Amino acid sequence: MSTRIGMIGIGDMGRPMALRLLRAGFALTVHDTNPAAVADLVAHGAQQAASARDVGSQAEIVLACLPSPAISERVALGEGGVIEGTAVRHYVEMSTIGSATMERIASALAARGIALLDAPVSGGPTGERAGRLTCFVAAPRAAFEQVEAALRGLSDRLFHVGETPGQAQVLKLANNMLNAANLSLAIEMVLMAQRAGIDEAMAINVINASTGRSRATEETFKAQILSRTFNTGAKLSILHKDVVLASEQAEALGVEHGAADAVRAIWDAAVAQGHGGEDLSRIYHFIAGQATPLRAGAHQGSVP
Repeated sequence: MSTRIGMIGIGDMGRPMALRLLRAGFALTVHDTNPAAVADLVAHGAQQAASARDVGSQAEIVLACLPSPAISERVALGEGGVIEGTAVRHYVEMSTIGSATMERIASALAARGIALLDAPVSGGPTGERAGRLTCFVAAPRAAFEQVEAALRGLSDRLFHVGETPGQAQVLKLANNMLNAANLSLAIEMVLMAQRAGIDEAMAINVINASTGRSRATEETFKAQILSRTFNTGAKLSILHKDVVLASEQAEALGVEHGAADAVRAIWDAAVAQGHGGEDLSRIYHFIAGQATPLRAGAHQGSVP
């Protein structure tokens, strides 16, 4: 491919996407604060950049996959940021940062003639490995068409969901809140069945043949919890960040979010108790630890 792509942020999600671009034949320039991550991509054929500004001076299309709104804003707009690059014309923000941050970045870049594409991805490391990485984009159609080939190179499914940066963020937060809610509730209900004397695997098999099934029961429970693997490749703190942003987004848009806030309370408590650095599937252990002891004289398997 003649177009050089820039990639900033080559962590758990950025690295596999960068490798996909290299396999698709794109010339790739990368930057990350982790030297080992950069060295790994260079060994696969990427070119190293010294800073975010350097990436923006080498590539017309720059992608970013970063862990927080504050980092995304600093990388895009701060000193030495992409906004100071001399070549960049399209900036593709693939992080989950909420619509307000996305809109601020879009406005500042537009003043410098740089188009912002709001393009989060869904699927996580496990979805990427399974070939189910979804990217959905909110940007003017002309900008979307300019970067479509690169986005198809790094994702399995691509959607253009709207014309205004920030819209895809709202949809991504809705999706991630549902993921956290489904997982939290599935854990609570399977633990309830277990306390009544039903085997966890049997409970999951029944739920997956019934109306309560979700990705949490069909995939996460089976692959991570029942197997006691607990290795989705994504940290609990990252999904917690998205849960908080989703709750705040609902408040900002004036929609009811009582159920979302109940989910947030679970993840807030897990992080407050020091579990943020653990794999997100270990929310199972936190929720299991909240159970009250059986009353005197009762035994597991009894039903009041």
